[in-house]
Amino acid sequence: MKMLYSFRRLSILLFLSLFTIFFTCSKSEDLTEPVIENPDPEEPEEPEEPEQPVIVVDPDNLVSINTGAVVGQLYNFWSTRPMINQTRFSSSGFRTNIENIKPYVKSYNLVRVLGGRTDNKNDFYKGVDGSGNIITDFSDLLNDMRNFMLTGFKPRIVLDNVPWEMNAVKEVNTYGNTNPPDDYDIWRQYINAFMQTLVNEFGMNEVKTWRFRVATEPNYSPQHWNGTKDEFFKHYDITVDEVLKVIPDAIIGPGNNLTEGVATFTTEIIDHCANGTNYATGEVGTKMDFFCISYYEKIDENTVKFPETVDAYRAKLNSYPQFSNIPFDIQEFGILRDENRVRGLSLTDATELGASWYARIADLAYENRITEIYDWGQEIESSNLPQGRRNVTEMFLKMEGGSRLETIDNLSGHAGVIPVIKGDIIYLMVYNHNTSRTSTSNRTLYPQLDGGQISGGTSWKMKEWTIDKNHGIMMHELYKDLRAAGIVENTNGRIYGNRPSDRFGDGWDNVLNSNLTKYTQLAKLPLTITDSIVKKIDGKLTLQVDLEPHSVKLIELIPQ
Repeated sequence: MKMLYSFRRLSILLFLSLFTIFFTCSKSEDLTEPVIENPDPEEPEEPEEPEQPVIVVDPDNLVSINTGAVVGQLYNFWSTRPMINQTRFSSSGFRTNIENIKPYVKSYNLVRVLGGRTDNKNDFYKGVDGSGNIITDFSDLLNDMRNFMLTGFKPRIVLDNVPWEMNAVKEVNTYGNTNPPDDYDIWRQYINAFMQTLVNEFGMNEVKTWRFRVATEPNYSPQHWNGTKDEFFKHYDITVDEVLKVIPDAIIGPGNNLTEGVATFTTEIIDHCANGTNYATGEVGTKMDFFCISYYEKIDENTVKFPETVDAYRAKLNSYPQFSNIPFDIQEFGILRDENRVRGLSLTDATELGASWYARIADLAYENRITEIYDWGQEIESSNLPQGRRNVTEMFLKMEGGSRLETIDNLSGHAGVIPVIKGDIIYLMVYNHNTSRTSTSNRTLYPQLDGGQISGGTSWKMKEWTIDKNHGIMMHELYKDLRAAGIVENTNGRIYGNRPSDRFGDGWDNVLNSNLTKYTQLAKLPLTITDSIVKKIDGKLTLQVDLEPHSVKLIELIPQ
């Protein structure tokens, strides 16, 4: 029994020893096996976008814009320029120089082409022969017009100023011979010969696309018309009748009405063309394919008189169905005087004041359906440097052809927004104009867009271009340099016009040319915000636009 017990004990001890050895070996293998960890890769943290600041809107400066409500097109109103001497186009140097303005100009309105000028140019009428037939020599006209056509611009012809030889008594007024002709049979022959000469040279299909205007400011007597109102109506009717004999579907209308207090008549010419007795035909009414006025601002008057100037003419045109939709143009235009009542040769203001004024006028022009505004020029004298006003035109070129949108606001003064959709891009021209150059009235406007194009997106890339005293204007630097150079300054001369010679004496152009690189850079339309991201909040896109007293900004919004 004892032996059996010993055997069992030995067996248990042997089993325990083997188990211990096996377990120890197993643990040893576990411990020596390499441990490889494969942690999940961490996602890189995206940088947090800066929060769009909350805009606290001033309701008095809020401009609500429904991007689904189109009110019209942003059409080109700025591309015709008057020219009082078509002989300039016969200079190859002049033709080369104006190549620079082709982005901004499509047509030239050629004034006083028929003669009767104080400089004796355009002397085409040579009297009559023994049979009473007129004698003409249009060779100079054809030379000038051929050279004009080389430019690619479209000519428009003003049939004004009777040749000196058509009046027995030669009376010289401000703009030459402004008397009616002594004999309308002679005048008829002359108009017919003039028109036929153009058709023979350039073809009926071409010439019938030109515009013909009868007279310039015929209600400004005696400077432009030394006759009565009824005498002008007669002159208009007879001239139109003779033009239509050569070109039955010619585009023709009366001269631009002066809109100053000295005007001898206003809307009566519209009444005459609508229902008056035609002096040439005896029938009712006269052909009028367009109507036009002059509009000049005066800084010293501290106003923008556009609405009251055009209202009566727009209402009168609208009162006649045949005239309610014809082109209504401003065919002379500018800022005639500075704040000191000085005129000079400049016809505009070349600084930020002129730029903000131009934006304001454009807004009013679209509102009143003004078709075109003829422009004497948007460059600085003796250069191709842009005035501030041409930088506004540069903005319009980006917007041209787009759809103007409805705005609702309660703005006071001369500030506003012209909104446009062009494709999927939204443009906002935002402006602040004050009538005094010394104004310190900064302003903040709040364009708020919703509906239509806004409803489909959440964020937009924004760019901004700016014109104000420190952006896109070179005149202040030019004046500083002229004074530093000791150029004689006429303190009674016009200040900040587009012609520095109105203010400074000989040598001013040397300073301009020696610093041209600097002025060219300063005059460029600058990009002041690049690719900022703005987002819709509560279904609306709200912007805060801070404006200097004379300022224009163009904002471009591209959906992301």
